[in-house]
Amino acid sequence: MNFTKDPFQVKKFKFLLLAFIYSALLSTGVSVSQNKMDGKITSTYPIGNPKVDLKTRQVLIRLPADSSLAVWVLFRDKGIKSSAEYKCALDKCLHQLSERSIKRRIKRGQTPLVDFSDIPVKREYLNELENLGVRIRVVSRWLNAASVLANRQQIQKLTALPFVRKIKKVATFTRREPKIEDVRPKKMRKDFKLYALRYGESYAQLAQIHVPELHDIGLSGEGVLITLLDTGFFIDHPAFKHILNSGRLKATHDFINGDDDVDDQDDNQRWHGTAVFSVVGGFVEDTLIGGAYGAEFALAKTEIREDEIQIEEDYWVAGVEWADSLGADIVSSSLGYNDWYTYEDMNGDSALCTQAADLAVSKGIVVINAAGNERRTRWHYIIAPADGDSVIAVGAVDLEGKIASFSSVGPTYDGRIKPDVTALGVGTYCGVTGGGYNHLDGTSFATPLVAGACALLLEAHPDWTPIQLREALWSSASQADHPDTLMGYGIVNAAKASGFSYLVVTPQKLYFETAFGDTLSQESILEVTNWQGEGLKWRAYTSANWISLLPDSGFTSDLLVVMVHPASLRPGINSDSIMISAEDAINSPLKVSVVFLLRPHTQVLTFPNPFSDSLTVIVKNPQAQNQVKVSVFTVAGELVHRFPGEVGKEMYQHIWDGKNEKGREVGNGVYLLKVDIGNQSQIVKVAKIK
Repeated sequence: MNFTKDPFQVKKFKFLLLAFIYSALLSTGVSVSQNKMDGKITSTYPIGNPKVDLKTRQVLIRLPADSSLAVWVLFRDKGIKSSAEYKCALDKCLHQLSERSIKRRIKRGQTPLVDFSDIPVKREYLNELENLGVRIRVVSRWLNAASVLANRQQIQKLTALPFVRKIKKVATFTRREPKIEDVRPKKMRKDFKLYALRYGESYAQLAQIHVPELHDIGLSGEGVLITLLDTGFFIDHPAFKHILNSGRLKATHDFINGDDDVDDQDDNQRWHGTAVFSVVGGFVEDTLIGGAYGAEFALAKTEIREDEIQIEEDYWVAGVEWADSLGADIVSSSLGYNDWYTYEDMNGDSALCTQAADLAVSKGIVVINAAGNERRTRWHYIIAPADGDSVIAVGAVDLEGKIASFSSVGPTYDGRIKPDVTALGVGTYCGVTGGGYNHLDGTSFATPLVAGACALLLEAHPDWTPIQLREALWSSASQADHPDTLMGYGIVNAAKASGFSYLVVTPQKLYFETAFGDTLSQESILEVTNWQGEGLKWRAYTSANWISLLPDSGFTSDLLVVMVHPASLRPGINSDSIMISAEDAINSPLKVSVVFLLRPHTQVLTFPNPFSDSLTVIVKNPQAQNQVKVSVFTVAGELVHRFPGEVGKEMYQHIWDGKNEKGREVGNGVYLLKVDIGNQSQIVKVAKIK
């Protein structure tokens, strides 16, 4: 096993080792605890280091005596005295997990299904904290800690409690929105007409990461539960109507106010969450479609909007633990931070939110986090918890695939590649409060694009672990062979990451042209390829007797010769198609249109003449700016039918069904076609027979 390549396996190995030590210590009767801060199991004997870390002490010195500070109180143990009691606690945790959470852990998590981190914090410890007059904000079973509001005197008393291991300030993060020129992305060719869905303005951001190909084979994120940690959400936006109507908004919770209302009336509070939600889950055809529009969602309000958007670490930790309790498959968040942590702390282990994020991954949750918008600030680097060795950190690029000027860069302090991958974060099309749409900038909006792609991959491969999914993203992204500290492994390619073959046929339409009466066959070549760069077994076939193919089936060659034979064709536009299918290709079969134009020698051509059911009229227009008009008269000069007029085409072609202007079938006989080409007119006789 290559631990160097897979840091998650290192953590899993450490966990198994710690569990063994823990059981051994219990068998000797020694009270033990899990020290999550340094990854060690330690005894409860006094330690020499101060319980309050240096940076927190520096804050306390400046704190007014009557003011309170939000601090983490990390406990030494969970009050378990024997191996039997430990086993009983684990069994109780297993029974308290939701069915969905258990299924996810079985499919994607580590073993055993529950561990020390799942055991609740000892209630008596929390009671003692409350007896000191502190207000408990968040309790984290994973970190074996509680965040509290306490003044200096109360914090001093907290340090005297024997079960308290460490006290450190709750980190307050600030997500800085990028301040860049208001430049909209260049329009991408509207190839979305090739796809089943009509993406509108959101096509470019999805096409860049190859999501429409997966939509076309029926993937939408169905059955995948995505939890968003963000500000409030404008749930009544039209982009979310399909989610509400189908009952796929599974849960909401406001961790700031302690209720389930995340739909704040303050647009400043909810605009960011609304935009993020729309990018991953929105659905309004011809306007905006999210990458995982068919997924289920849980919305957590963990951020406070004041002058800037503030995220307090304990609410983020509470949010990710809540997501686990719901059975979430993916957690996606977009946060940045101030100077509380230093770059040296971006080592994948120091920040408590990073520890919680990595624990979530160990329980089978895919955690996706914005890399941050700090590149043009003093900070410059990625943010926590994006530094986590199991977290997918997302940077931002523009539509040309260039790194955004604001997108935070790596490496981590311990030298790992970050960000992991990138997606569009310059001019991302989003829903906004009030029900409208706009182009927004930031790694915040690249992150839900990647979250949507991950949901499609989990739908296609429900047994993939978070680490397997991340490796699929790495190995298929645009810089897979040469990752760097600007874009990581590069721009996501969701369809390639799926591992399916993808049939690519170029060109997608063939055109031929010759003069009527010419019997020489013409040929063209189609290229049949697989983006994986591997051989692809395919078959080509057509029902048209004037098209022949070589080879037609059972070949892995990447070239298909298409020949057309004009000898049996009528003058005018002749069209048919070729079907090409490949084994195991996610988009098979593909249809390639074949159009053969036989230009008539005369300026006006009618066939068949005489006719019984319908008459085709073709007019050569020597100058495209001329208007072509065709009318049908009886020999007595009575108007029978008008063909639609056209301007701007070199070849005019329409069919008359033999009916007059009132829709009644005309009788047999001779009729006159008056053909007007610009200022020129001519009369052509046609005959109708039974």
